[in-house]
Amino acid sequence: MKHNPPKLVRFMSEQYQNYGYTGEDPDSETPKIIAPIKVIKKKNFIRQISIEAEHKVDQLEQEAELVSEILQQPSFTRLKSIHENEIIDQHTTIVIEPVAEHTVIETGVTHSAIKTGSQRVRWNLLFNLLLWLVVPLPFWVPFLSNKVAYCIIPSIQGVFIFMWTIIAILAAKNVFILFANRKRNFTENIASLEKTRIRHIVAISCYKEPLELIATSVQSVANQTEVHRITMVVSFEEKTPDKEEKCKCLDDRFKDAGFERIIFTIHPFGLPNEIPGKCSNSNYGLRMAVSQMDAAGDDMDNILVTTCDADSKFPPNYIAALTLKYLQENRPALTTIYQAPLFYNWKLDGLSFVTRVTGLLRSLLMLGALIPCNINTMSIFSYSLSLAKKGKFIHPAYQMDDIICLIRWMGVTQQRLRISMIPVPVISGPTSGETIETEIIEWARQARRWTIGAAEVFHYFVIKAKRMPTMAALSWGLVFIIYYGVLLCTAGLFGLTSLLSMALIIKNVPPVVTYIMYGFLGLQMLTFLVAFIIDAFIVQLMNVHQRIFILRNAFHFISTPFVLLGYSLVELYALHEVVVFGRKVCKHGASAKNVLT
Repeated sequence: MKHNPPKLVRFMSEQYQNYGYTGEDPDSETPKIIAPIKVIKKKNFIRQISIEAEHKVDQLEQEAELVSEILQQPSFTRLKSIHENEIIDQHTTIVIEPVAEHTVIETGVTHSAIKTGSQRVRWNLLFNLLLWLVVPLPFWVPFLSNKVAYCIIPSIQGVFIFMWTIIAILAAKNVFILFANRKRNFTENIASLEKTRIRHIVAISCYKEPLELIATSVQSVANQTEVHRITMVVSFEEKTPDKEEKCKCLDDRFKDAGFERIIFTIHPFGLPNEIPGKCSNSNYGLRMAVSQMDAAGDDMDNILVTTCDADSKFPPNYIAALTLKYLQENRPALTTIYQAPLFYNWKLDGLSFVTRVTGLLRSLLMLGALIPCNINTMSIFSYSLSLAKKGKFIHPAYQMDDIICLIRWMGVTQQRLRISMIPVPVISGPTSGETIETEIIEWARQARRWTIGAAEVFHYFVIKAKRMPTMAALSWGLVFIIYYGVLLCTAGLFGLTSLLSMALIIKNVPPVVTYIMYGFLGLQMLTFLVAFIIDAFIVQLMNVHQRIFILRNAFHFISTPFVLLGYSLVELYALHEVVVFGRKVCKHGASAKNVLT
């Protein structure tokens, strides 16, 4: 009789002893993954590293997909009504939760933890290489040729200013579109285009946010003019304090709001090949909710999913505007992701200049770069359920759900996805703290997390790029590097080094070059001014009451380049942190939101 070797499996919760061996049953119907064995010829180091990384990424995805499928089985997940002894039907408010905290997942897969510190040779090193080449350039070029230095340094600075100018122009254009649609009744135009009813899932991911903050976000969804189309999904974590009480309180408050259905999910802690955060939470919550909905394969084109955070405020016409946009574009289920412009005017006038300036610039960049250039969505975005299903929902081993979804779904659809702007503004909560010091610390922590997340997903993109059409992969990868690697990090630091070089190192600078540099500075400040002008008008459009004294506003404007420089320094630190410590720094740290309540 052939001996079956034991296999290592992992428990659902790390609160207990979560590793154990189990025998392999040859008659078992449990799905198994057999990782392909690749013979790697050591042609060169880079080729070998690339193949090994691709193999690890593929295996990670296969195992994560298998665990997600297994978790939907009744032996691991149970459904219960929010109210005891209530019969569960398609309209009942339900809670989907793990059966027990120490249930064993017997996948038949030899589980190996996600590699962390050993994975330092990664494609995100391209960002570091770009920094090392461009930022110090003004310090050493003058020693080669003084004339070349005062010609090439202003030229490079001019390219950066040109980028900001284009962004400001495109942002202003999109703000005009928002104002043109401010009084539009989107619902009136839906009936003439809607042949099959469009339904919606709005999924909100929660962890330790205050209940009142979550309720405020859900209330903005309940206020929708098309609320009857919405299945509301609220996803908590297993470690969320008082999660059962929060579910009951939210159901009592919104059970008569008009939702088609309310579903609560409890994401288990310690699942194999996951990192805690919005990606894993959203992936679990959306999969579990969809499994309870009456959604046939052909009908998934008619279901739109909107994912958001616990600090999101939707305008009442968001769902109507999204529905109409989707119908007007002839239901581009597998080619388009929808993004409403985000503004951070949630008590923004009471926060420090660092947070406020960052919020204004983030809105400017979304309006002028992320959406027009199809770079990536951010935080609150919408897509068809058929696209999510084909793309295997959301990768649970990463922290940037917006970017990882775009990359993953480009691979399965074999094309560069288009980002279409929903012509209504949405409010998202800014980083915050109870004091200025804690607020700045929180700002730096989140800037670090965003940078590390962008670097991590870029590595994932390069691994997957060979499976995408060449032009789609090249065009998106180039724009991504320009935005995250050049504009957000390198440009600000280059501005500092070029200023120091022109003042201290380069000799006999012609007056015309000096005037050109002053002109660039003036043009740069003009692009920043656009962000403040947009803020002044957009608060009126969103009916946000904001009080900013003119002198304080002027101080914020003058401080903008310094805030941008500080942000670039945080990015510089974060990128080198990834180089030193590897993937173990790629974790999702939840933002502090208590001040927003």
